[in-house]
Amino acid sequence: MKGLFIIAITLTIFTGRSFAYNYGEHKLIGDAAFLRFLRSLPENNKAQLLHYLDIRSDEKGRYYFGAFSGPGQSSISYGILNGLSGDHERNPLLLEEQLHYQHSVMEQIIRLHDQYIEMGYTAAPDAKLSKLDFSYALKAAVNLSHFYEYRKGFPEQLRHFSKASVRLCEKPALVDSIFKKLGRTNAINMYVTLHVLAIDLAEQSGFLSRQNEAASRQLLLYAMLFNAFADHFLEDAFSAGHLVVNRTVFESITNNKSLHDFYSANGATVVNRKGEIWHAYGDGQFNNPHHSWQKDTTLKDIRYATFTPEAERIIHAVTLSLQDLSEAFQRGAAGTAFTPFLDRIPDNRADQPLYLIRHIPSLTWVPIPYRSDMNPLFDHPGTITAAMRQANAPLRYRDFVRSRVGNSFVIGLTSGPAFIGHYIQGPEIRINAGNFLKHFDYNSDGGKKGLMDYWLGYTVSGSFASLKDRNAEKSTTTAQQVRAGIKGNFDYWVSNKRFIGLYTYVEAGAQFTSSRTTFVFVPSLGIQLSSLLNINVENMKSWARIPLQFILPLKLRYGVVVSGHEVPRYFTSADIDILL
Repeated sequence: MKGLFIIAITLTIFTGRSFAYNYGEHKLIGDAAFLRFLRSLPENNKAQLLHYLDIRSDEKGRYYFGAFSGPGQSSISYGILNGLSGDHERNPLLLEEQLHYQHSVMEQIIRLHDQYIEMGYTAAPDAKLSKLDFSYALKAAVNLSHFYEYRKGFPEQLRHFSKASVRLCEKPALVDSIFKKLGRTNAINMYVTLHVLAIDLAEQSGFLSRQNEAASRQLLLYAMLFNAFADHFLEDAFSAGHLVVNRTVFESITNNKSLHDFYSANGATVVNRKGEIWHAYGDGQFNNPHHSWQKDTTLKDIRYATFTPEAERIIHAVTLSLQDLSEAFQRGAAGTAFTPFLDRIPDNRADQPLYLIRHIPSLTWVPIPYRSDMNPLFDHPGTITAAMRQANAPLRYRDFVRSRVGNSFVIGLTSGPAFIGHYIQGPEIRINAGNFLKHFDYNSDGGKKGLMDYWLGYTVSGSFASLKDRNAEKSTTTAQQVRAGIKGNFDYWVSNKRFIGLYTYVEAGAQFTSSRTTFVFVPSLGIQLSSLLNINVENMKSWARIPLQFILPLKLRYGVVVSGHEVPRYFTSADIDILL
């Protein structure tokens, strides 16, 4: 496991992050939502909140927390808390501690982000952030709680919710251990747990407001701090790239990062409990119009609002989350008997998920996890349309995309063609990694028929082979090869389900024999037969896929080894995907 961590961290630093929205995007969402939240309050409630939380405003009308903004330090807004939470610190109390220290790493991180935001970026580069704080790379490698659990329904996302954990988070000494456990769950559970905690703290604050203002103010500040942390994960829940991955450290190495990036950039169709269907994107894409003008009939119809409909949806969800705190405070301060929200949650764990989904307003707006049983999520199942159910179905081409963008490990069984006098024979191992150029699109029906996709990336291989010459006195010479180069996949879709898959490797490297080391150039071209035979190996578990490929070769390749010191040697290879 330690080795996997090191590999994952290294890949994270050099290939980029796999959190959801970037720091600057989280900051923008949080600040916009906080401003709307303040504007939604009656004047007396707003004045009380500003006083209790020591919230100030600068010359540009931006609100920040006086408690976290000392002399010579950055002004800490709700959006900044959103951006730092989870990505740069693992729990709110550690974050608070850093914010109170003028020369902390967190202060340096904020200033570094600000420099790059001023230049038009959404965040500072990962390499520079990791240089300031190496744990940032570790968090990116093991940040399971920033993702949904793919193929698990909405209630299942909350199966780890625990009322006991909420209460234990009110004991400072236990906060870190509770957060470590929460970090192994998912974005929905992380948000709900911390949001329920924030509501409970706000209710307690309201109750104390008539007796002990100092204690009341402190509890309300912690309610806001924990909710800012929670809202980071609420915002993550809208990212397409965080809806589609399998959440393990091992998957982080093989394909999580690539899948996350692909769907963040290309988007995925989602639906929420409001019945809204939209094409969600991910990090680096917040508030991107994505050619919305193409849907307008005339030039007079083109409009650009401050925020796109997708961005508005996220900001509104965070605004609702903040309003829950204000309402909780007012319940506690009313001076009448009330049942705390935490106590209203059923004790029977089987009943908790649906109760939480129905009683936390912001969850009405988030994408429903793919493959959910939608009927229990709606008051009137008859209002669920066929389009809504289709939008919630598992992504049609997700496993195919994973096989093309993810890293893979392949074994090749090479042998010589019967009609060739000089050939190479023996096993080959190969690692395929990443894409530097790709094209993937849908036809007008949302399918693939008639389209050509291509995916170009990198490959590294090694072989333990025998150089063979038919009819020669010495028929075998042992050789090892180490090669690197470019891999390509070219897929023409003959229908929405079947494609003709050609793949190629163009490699160069060294060949080692007992007598010499020589440069070799090795081009090869293969065909993937599985799709034409309607055998979708991309969807199979490894325990079924690997034996099947031994029994029935589904990827066949022909190539040549060219060297300046001997005749060209040809080979055929049956390629077996061990890891996809």
